[in-house]
Amino acid sequence: MIQTYSVREPEAQSVIPLLFDSPHSGIQFPADFSCCASIEQLKTGWDAFVDELWEGVVLHGAVLQRAHYSRMFIDLNRAIDDIDPMLLASPSSECKPTQYSERGMGLIRRFALPGVALYSQPLEIDEIKMRVRDYYLPYHNALRNKLNILHERFGQVWHVDCHSMKSKGNTMNIDSGESRPDVILGDNDGLACDPQFVQTVEDAFTRLGYKVVRNIPYKGGYLVTHHAKPDVGRHSLQIEINRALYMDEKQHKPNEQFALLRKDLDSVACTMASYIREHLQLDKQ
Repeated sequence: MIQTYSVREPEAQSVIPLLFDSPHSGIQFPADFSCCASIEQLKTGWDAFVDELWEGVVLHGAVLQRAHYSRMFIDLNRAIDDIDPMLLASPSSECKPTQYSERGMGLIRRFALPGVALYSQPLEIDEIKMRVRDYYLPYHNALRNKLNILHERFGQVWHVDCHSMKSKGNTMNIDSGESRPDVILGDNDGLACDPQFVQTVEDAFTRLGYKVVRNIPYKGGYLVTHHAKPDVGRHSLQIEINRALYMDEKQHKPNEQFALLRKDLDSVACTMASYIREHLQLDKQ
């Protein structure tokens, strides 16, 4: 069986309804995958080391789920039918492309970078269905099941979708050419998450000296909008971290600030956990 993701669980007695996922932390490709882009070009879509940066969350009672395979193979943060018709050998009624596909970065990417095509030949719809079945659905099913378990046990659940972003947008991004802040919190303009939780997270980053912006340009992708139902206690928040804070963006290697950022993210995670314990009065049970 293909191991498309892994999950780290906290000790049973410390579990709280907090789940972090890192859908773009994967760098693997199937052995038979071929494309036009170089390895270095493929790495530009990698949320490099994000799972490592947040790995301490399990010590605070949270679950951490991370992807193993690259978003350049299939993007877990897209709707299952967000398929770019320009990729296909023949038309398919299963394509419901969104703005992501229009920019060449849908469920299956058309471009690795602006002007850098991934494929020299069109893809058959059966190839895409295989990727969905073997790589996309296992991750989504595991995430949904764990969120359901936590929600059933505690009555509420908080989902934190973890990403990193280039320090400056390119022409495939809606903020092309613009420098980005340290952190972007995406709660779909207040529709996806408990506002007090979002404020708590923002304050935690700000106290540590980071510049935080909400929802511009990232409001939260498919995973956030799909799982968020705050009116029934299902909260989702996307966190984007500027790659310049912790890595050499050209070499795709951690820089000298990596350990500091990991320490700071551990502090933010601790603050999140404290908020949830207090909100649900878990320490009094």
